Amino acid sequence: MYDHYWNLREKPFQNVTDVRFAYLAEQHKEGLARLIYLAKNQKTGGVLIGPYGVGKSMILELLAQNTRTDNSSKYLGISMMPGETMALARHILEFTGHSGKANDMTGALEALQDTVGNPKNDFPHTVLTIDEAQMIVDTATWQFLHLLTNITAPSRNDAPPRNAFTLILCGHVDLTNHLKLYQALAQRIQLVWNLEPLAENQTVEYIQQRIRAAGGDIWIFTDDAMRSIHRAAGGLPRLVNNLCDTALMLGCAGKLQKITREIA
Repeated sequence: MYDHYWNLREKPFQNVTDVRFAYLAEQHKEGLARLIYLAKNQKTGGVLIGPYGVGKSMILELLAQNTRTDNSSKYLGISMMPGETMALARHILEFTGHSGKANDMTGALEALQDTVGNPKNDFPHTVLTIDEAQMIVDTATWQFLHLLTNITAPSRNDAPPRNAFTLILCGHVDLTNHLKLYQALAQRIQLVWNLEPLAENQTVEYIQQRIRAAGGDIWIFTDDAMRSIHRAAGGLPRLVNNLCDTALMLGCAGKLQKITREIA
């Protein structure tokens, strides 16, 4: 186990969404802040896009953590599967507490409106995130999401009805091209934020941040090694993780003191 060799409490470069290891460059901070704004103000929806492995799921997890801490809204995160419109609808219905069955989209929407719109249920505003949304290819799902944004819940003290859901779509950059075909929903999206790969200095900070979070020496990797890893990974955190994890294993096997550019 190389973590013992490098005096680490745990492996720092696992490709899992663990907020303890979150690295937030300015673009991540800004994107997260804007999504939090949408959630807190019960806006209709937003979109988070970026290449695979850029850190979108980490932003969603931080949004979920913030929403749960704030207590003014609930959070429901769903990872989309192709052609699973009814599965998506049933998942949301189950979350609302609806106990009946919905056999089609019309029934699902009616059941949602009845459940959410019933004052006795006191339905909380819900931040609904759909990850891998670029996989949505069928018209039925887009129509369902559009109609979902129309659903309102009663407010207290005779205030006007409020949006029941803030819809956050997250996915590869192809998502925006799909969305352009469905203007009824696109017009309800109030924010599109694009996460870019890390710059070279950010990749260095990213590597050192994760090593620090695992209790290690941030200079296990030489500066040249980290810059070499940045070039090979194109600044994508997921690929940086893969390369760093393998480099630490090779360094351990070779009983090295540092991870050099040659090892990287």
